[in-house]
Amino acid sequence: MRMTSAAAALVIALGAGLLTFHPSRPLYMQQRAVAMRAADGVVLQGTLSRPRWRRAAVPAVVIVHGSGPLTRDDVRGDMRALVRLGFAVLTYDKRGTGRSEGVFLRQWGDSAETVLMQLAGDAAVALDSLRAADGVDATRVGFFGASQAGWIIPLAAQRARHHPRFQVLLASPAVSTGVEQYYSDLSGDGSRPAQVTDRRELEARVLAYAGPRGYDPAPLLAKTAVPTLWLLGDRDLSVPTFASRRVLDSLARAGTPTHTVVSFPNADHFLRDADGGPQPAVWDEMMAWLRTQGIVRAP
Repeated sequence: MRMTSAAAALVIALGAGLLTFHPSRPLYMQQRAVAMRAADGVVLQGTLSRPRWRRAAVPAVVIVHGSGPLTRDDVRGDMRALVRLGFAVLTYDKRGTGRSEGVFLRQWGDSAETVLMQLAGDAAVALDSLRAADGVDATRVGFFGASQAGWIIPLAAQRARHHPRFQVLLASPAVSTGVEQYYSDLSGDGSRPAQVTDRRELEARVLAYAGPRGYDPAPLLAKTAVPTLWLLGDRDLSVPTFASRRVLDSLARAGTPTHTVVSFPNADHFLRDADGGPQPAVWDEMMAWLRTQGIVRAP
């Protein structure tokens, strides 16, 4: 018998019951809706996804968004990849987007710190909710996020009732919002013509930047006790990887041992090969690090 549509349901008989598969709900995961109340009363709507066949409690992550009015649909690819790797994953619509209540603050319409602190409070609520979820190992719960999430997640870790066990930051800045904005203006941010195309000149200008700093994460990063993995692309046109590495290297020399940095020489801001070549081994690096932290078991 032939399927009449790619979106048609595939029904598989399992014992005495029936299990229905649909492309938007892969067979390997089960999902349920989650509603979370932020500190100011705003209700955030989310989805908890977990491996369908795992009986024991599993490690879990909250995915924190990058910049922009994003919903849980915008991180669906990462969510599915993490569930396939054995994680429970909580995704949610940013306040003022999708089905979440509240007002989305345009960055940096108020101030960078105001926006980041509000988003960090929401992420902290999500982490607390995830820790209490059925089927989640509360001792192996952490954050996962990209780009702007690199500023938000360390702030959220401070505000959650219990600290996360780990943090995975992809293409994220360890520099201030002012430095990142200056770099993006010069580089074109990957979406417009660059003001400076010579790499050495670009790096020299950014390292010599003396303008407004905005929010600077370095003091908080120096104090964090949460093991943190930084996965960075050297050809990122949005985040100055070279400057972030300088910050993180200085923290290591000053005695902060919690930051692990992995750089991919040819990767862009999306951690894809900038020349269309083989994709960087982002997931392999993440899983290897999580094994060293005792978050996942060796295969």
